[in-house]
Amino acid sequence: MNTEQKIKLNMQLTVRNCVTLNEAVAKTIPKFMENYSILQNTTNEIQELGKLQGTDKTGVASDKNKLKKTLITMAAKNSRKVAALAKFINSDKLLNEVRYNEAQLERFAETTLIEKAMVIYSSAEENIGKLAEHGITPETQKVFIDTITALNNVLKTPRSTIGERKKATERLSVLFETADKALEMMDFAVGIVKDEQVDFVTAYKTARKLVDTNTGNVSLKAKATDAITGTPVSGVLFTFKHENINMELASGNGKMTKKTASKGSFQIKNMQSGTYKVLVQKPGYKDKEVSVSISDGERSDLNVVLEK
Repeated sequence: MNTEQKIKLNMQLTVRNCVTLNEAVAKTIPKFMENYSILQNTTNEIQELGKLQGTDKTGVASDKNKLKKTLITMAAKNSRKVAALAKFINSDKLLNEVRYNEAQLERFAETTLIEKAMVIYSSAEENIGKLAEHGITPETQKVFIDTITALNNVLKTPRSTIGERKKATERLSVLFETADKALEMMDFAVGIVKDEQVDFVTAYKTARKLVDTNTGNVSLKAKATDAITGTPVSGVLFTFKHENINMELASGNGKMTKKTASKGSFQIKNMQSGTYKVLVQKPGYKDKEVSVSISDGERSDLNVVLEK
């Protein structure tokens, strides 16, 4: 879950608490509760997928490294013992198949290491009767094969988890779109009782604000899109001027400028609160003037549609 999605989830949870506290009023608003039900179900699934995405992989990596080291030690030890037998019985074929030292085994990728270890194990199994005096027994062979199997299973786990996380990421995108649509319908429904249920409407609007609870708060997210195609427009220049003409901004002349990146957007952290006049410019498009209000601890969204 990215930062923007986390912010949206926090807002959805705040809205849910607001509706729970004001359920009696909410139930009287046409079309509100049926869209709220969609929001609830969507938010619950988002939370579950968020847990899946947050699964810690450090334990898996740690287990893999420990098992790899253990297997290298065991494989090298058994290699020496089977290689000695191969020399004693004058079998160059067997000697060439199983002769590896620790340095060689350490250079192998995990999958190759497992293959080499299996060759050593199988060769020992074929000659188990002759290897007892070398210290290889059915009991030591069981420990060897169990270690090979354990490493192989750990290697499979990350691949499976990565696939699940990718699906979760794709599903999250769909869920947030669904939640946005449900919230939009709820916003319109709330407008019906704006004059009759002032307290509820005020509480609802407060809950609907996007608040970034992470450190390094994002004060503004701006985006520019083409009026015809709806696609993001990069390289759009936004010039901000605070309503307080004496307010010093980044450039030192009372103005601050930012350009949209390749995805047609940018973020600004920790802007001073107040209202800004914004001049939006891009060669090939008409200049546009808009305004945006910034509040402490809240994120404002500025979406500008440009015409050619």
